[in-house]
Parts: sequence; structure tokens; C-alpha cells
Amino acid sequence: MNQDQSEITEFFQVTPSGSYYATLSPEVDERRALLLQLLSADTHVPYFPAVLKKLTGYNEKEAQELMGWLTERGFLQLTTEPEAVPTGSIEQLLPEYLPQLAEGRVLLADEQGFCLGQSGYADEEAEALAALSADIVLMHERHQRLLREHLGFNSVSWGLLDAAGHSELGFWTLHVGHQKFLLVLEGMPTLNRQSFVNLLSVLMRRYLDY
Repeated sequence: MNQDQSEITEFFQVTPSGSYYATLSPEVDERRALLLQLLSADTHVPYFPAVLKKLTGYNEKEAQELMGWLTERGFLQLTTEPEAVPTGSIEQLLPEYLPQLAEGRVLLADEQGFCLGQSGYADEEAEALAALSADIVLMHERHQRLLREHLGFNSVSWGLLDAAGHSELGFWTLHVGHQKFLLVLEGMPTLNRQSFVNLLSVLMRRYLDY
């Protein structure tokens, strides 16, 4: 006999695009707040209307509208078989996750220019690239008003392009609470993978300060 549909528990699952959306800005609205809570959870979060209301602080109608906005854009989904929540320290997990995020070499640095992990670089290259990442953060902050308010660019990522306009080296800014991290990717990014969600989940649980 099949299990009654009403007895099947569904769980929240943040998608790769939802993970990126959650880290686009340090300004947390109600949509990002829900995604950040789910990404920073130590265990799977089951979907029930009462749980959604508690997470959002909204009444049931408002909470469902918020969730509908996220699911329609592919940022959040419900599943009966959620992906495993990463376990282990960030030092243990970065060597597994980073190589999966681009076709070429990968590096993760904080806004102070400290290299948290990398794949494929020599130590001196990694240190220099992490320092360059910190300079890019400062440059973007200095010109943020021009880019956003006057030119209408909301992106926080930078890149070195070849003659055809393809990115040879990309600097992707990730906001985790009040901290910034730079994901440096050589070649084509492959951020539409669960490893990207797992990376952000690990960063959230260690550094999120809201």
C-alpha cells in the first residue's frame, strides 16, 4: 500500500541560483532572510505552514506569497529527498567543493586578502591573487554609487575578459552577513551545482553574524 500523500514530509531546498541570490548584497530583505536561515541550518528544515510562518515572522498568507516569489524564480524548492547537509570543518570541505566550481583553477579569499582555500595554484600565486581580491573589493566599494545608482549595474562581480568577451578570470563577491568573500574562478564557472550550495552553507554556519 502506498503511503498516504498527506503523511509525506517535504523539506525546504535552496537551489544554486537561490544561494547566489542570498549572497548578492549585504542588505537583507525578507526574501534573502529566509534563504539565509535555511542555508545556515544544521539540519534539514521540514516544510509546514507553521514552520514557514515562524521563519518569516509573517502571517500565513504573507508567508506563502513570499515563498511563492522564491519558488517561481527557482531560488527555493520543496523536496522529499533533500541534499545532505554538509558536515565537517570548512578546512576539510573546501578541497572537495572548490574544484567543482569552475573549469579551471579556483580560489576563495576573504575581504582582507586572506586565502581560505584554493585549487590548482602555487602558494605564492594564491597569496597574490587573494591580495588582488581584497583590492577589487575596495575598488568596487569606492565606485558602487556610480555603478548602481547612475549606471544601473547591480552586479558585484568583476572579470578579466578575452577578445571575444569570455571571462578568463572572474571575481565573484559573496556577502555572508557583514563579511565579504571573493570566489576567484578561472574559465567557465560551474556554480549551478550542489557543491556551490554546500560551500555557502558551510560559510553561513561559520561566519553569518545576523
